[in-house]
Amino acid sequence: MIQRLREELLFIVVLIGLMGMALFMAAGYPFNARLMPQVVSSAVMFLLIVEGVLTIRRFRAPHSVDDTKVNGEHVGNAGIEPIWGAKFRRTAPYLAWLAALYLGIYLIGLIASAAIFTVAFCRLVGKMRWFATLIGTVLLMAALFGLAEAFNMHWPVGYFFDPFR
Repeated sequence: MIQRLREELLFIVVLIGLMGMALFMAAGYPFNARLMPQVVSSAVMFLLIVEGVLTIRRFRAPHSVDDTKVNGEHVGNAGIEPIWGAKFRRTAPYLAWLAALYLGIYLIGLIASAAIFTVAFCRLVGKMRWFATLIGTVLLMAALFGLAEAFNMHWPVGYFFDPFR
């Protein structure tokens, strides 16, 4: 088994373990409170198992050294591309976007942060037109408000707007 396959499978196993812990921890909650974590954990575990099988199949398929390219860059065999190389440079901006979203949720709350994030990401990264960006943002806000009403949830309000601070 090559190193890259071992790393990917280890990551999948760690995520399955985390989802298993979430599933186990949610078992002690009342029915209404445990429904969402159990459904999400079960779905994620199923998808991770499928991803694990597909990863093994992908690495078992014969690779030609000359046919593997990522975004036009020749990387040779897919099993030898280092994690901290080009792959990390391509992924780092998206991790920064997620970190900014989480920071926004902590500071100004989920609803405002989700709206600002959606507009900024769609315009700056997705290069979407204003009309499409606004439609996506309005649909997201409607879904968040609808879920809050349907399940009697209160979204995080953020550090600056927390009345109990």
